[in-house]
Amino acid sequence: MLSFNTTLALLAVCCVALLLGFSWRDKVWAPWLMLASVCGLLGLMARTIYDLLARG
Repeated sequence: MLSFNTTLALLAVCCVALLLGFSWRDKVWAPWLMLASVCGLLGLMARTIYDLLARG
């Protein structure tokens, strides 16, 4: 289970990466960075939901 501080740090990293990808969306690598950021955010949400459901 991820701690609250770890979850917030990962959330911040994903959001900053999404911001950077959107800011330089004319570059070749930017859409891939945004895709990785969104997948990271979705994975973080899924992990949090799984941890909450596993507690019962």
